[in-house]
Amino acid sequence: MRGLIVLASVWMVSLPGSVAGMTCPETGHAADRTAFVQAERSPPRGRSEWERLRRRLGAYPLFPYVELARLRAGWPHVARSEVETFLRRHDGEPVTFRLRGKWLRRLAERREWRTFIEWYPEDASIELQCHHARALLETGDEAGALSEAERLWMSGESRPKACDPVFAAWLDSDRFSPAAAWERTGLAMARGSARLARYLERFLAPGDRHLAGAWRTIHKNPRRVGRVGLGGGDPSKVEAVLAHGLERLARFDPGAAVEALAAVEERTGLGAAARAGVARRIGLSFASERDPRAIEWLRSVDAAHADMHALRWRVAAAALHSQWNEVMEGISSMSDSERARERWRYWRARALEATGGFDQARETFESLAQERDYYGFLAADRLGTAYRFNHRPLEIAPGTVERVAAMPAVQRALELFALDRRVDARREWHWLVQDLGEEELKAASWIARCRDWHGRAILTIARTPDRHDLELRFPVVYRDIVEPAARRRNLSPAVVYAIIRQESAFMPDARSPAGALGLMQLMPRTGRMVMRTANRKWRGRRQLLVPDLNVDLGTRYFQSLLAKMGGHPVLATASYNAGPHRVRRWLPETGGVDVAAWIDNIPFTETRRYVRRYLAYGAIYEHRLGRQPRRLSERMPPVPARSDL
Repeated sequence: MRGLIVLASVWMVSLPGSVAGMTCPETGHAADRTAFVQAERSPPRGRSEWERLRRRLGAYPLFPYVELARLRAGWPHVARSEVETFLRRHDGEPVTFRLRGKWLRRLAERREWRTFIEWYPEDASIELQCHHARALLETGDEAGALSEAERLWMSGESRPKACDPVFAAWLDSDRFSPAAAWERTGLAMARGSARLARYLERFLAPGDRHLAGAWRTIHKNPRRVGRVGLGGGDPSKVEAVLAHGLERLARFDPGAAVEALAAVEERTGLGAAARAGVARRIGLSFASERDPRAIEWLRSVDAAHADMHALRWRVAAAALHSQWNEVMEGISSMSDSERARERWRYWRARALEATGGFDQARETFESLAQERDYYGFLAADRLGTAYRFNHRPLEIAPGTVERVAAMPAVQRALELFALDRRVDARREWHWLVQDLGEEELKAASWIARCRDWHGRAILTIARTPDRHDLELRFPVVYRDIVEPAARRRNLSPAVVYAIIRQESAFMPDARSPAGALGLMQLMPRTGRMVMRTANRKWRGRRQLLVPDLNVDLGTRYFQSLLAKMGGHPVLATASYNAGPHRVRRWLPETGGVDVAAWIDNIPFTETRRYVRRYLAYGAIYEHRLGRQPRRLSERMPPVPARSDL
């Protein structure tokens, strides 16, 4: 192939599946790592000793981290020139992120406002944005300061105390008006911050204060939406309060919201936009309860006020209740780009199939079945054809790997990874890939893979359109852990790999925002429960970062969910992500529900995507493991009634 080379997955020697004799680039700095760790832990302070260390390690990629450690050790007495020299030399690099914030806070404490402005970054925290507004005010740029203060003030969230001085100036200026306070009250109520709304009441016009109090009352108890006196206030503001209460009521009791809406419309009425918003929320809430009334309410939202989210739910609800003409009508109302997505092409084909349009349905299924994804596999099942996996090894322009491997950020990231400094390594890598082109991203992904950094390889290649190298995107690693654990639990290894692939992308130290840990992303309370069930001693959450223990507990937990869900793979998988108590609530009153439609009606976006990926990844991993992939239709029996479990 002229101008391109096919790269093999090689690290000094060829790995399975390699195509060409490409070798994994080495950093060549292993001998410096011990000296680096020692120097970072105890950086020398004396000038002569520091210069000796610089001569020894100055060329080492992680030497900036030693410089950072030295500055931190001397804080807050470090000379301004040293801090500024370091920040200039490593401008924008991850090693400066924490120091820059610390430096700016020090300048703010000392009220060195001109220097603060000089070093202020574009991506500053809210606290630093507040300091910046004050810096503008203190250096004579009143207009800039007040504009920034207004932007910061107009938020539905409380702001840090650093904002108080510049907020005081804005509130005293002629730019502030009670109308701004009412607008911010609306933002606060939209975020559910009644406490902030109460604070803002002092800035409202006298005639609006009673209405704001009523708004908070209705927010706290939306069943009172038709019974709280609104004091004959401004009609547009009254409408905003009523619409807020009705939408909030609809979130947990759409039936009650229907009755309340009828009462409000009979008494005062709502404008078209407000009514559409309430109808939309009622429809979405009915949809989350799998109630067929969702279709009627979402259809009632006219085109001028409809949005794609509501349209998606209208079609999903119609598919669940086999209203196939409604499926086609809803899809036809979508934008061209949305309608072209695999999900809606699949459901339109299902609707055509159900209403006699067999030739059109087959044509769409045949097109979808060429793709390696969940809906492509479902389409292949409708046709009874083989799955298409479309593996194609990564292709990278000559010289790109060497050029990317020589980048300082790549060198730093790989060294940090070699030292098991995974958080710092990921931070460097994330910063690196922001500005890489497609070819460079492919090279970086390949480099990460050949250094067994599979999580970065997977996430980096996902930033490109090239998604066909299955060896890179779906690695078969931790085999000595996964296969024995799968055998113990009578699970297919492909099932375990599918869970690990989407839970952690093979990052053994993965931590989710919710607190889940390790390869199979177990919550500590789940890990503790499973350990006790297995009569093993729980020694704390850090145990979950040990790969073999994490996989053992994760497979044991998944096996228990299968038992709870009557052996239903889809319900067990949804339970692994959202919890079995929620999945039980999502089950129908009567059984035999089409499982693909049930999946597309799972209320949580994350869980819907999770289940689809699990099913697709399971087939891909069976293919990767050299097995005949089990059809999705065999793993997707109809959804039973809640009582049948």
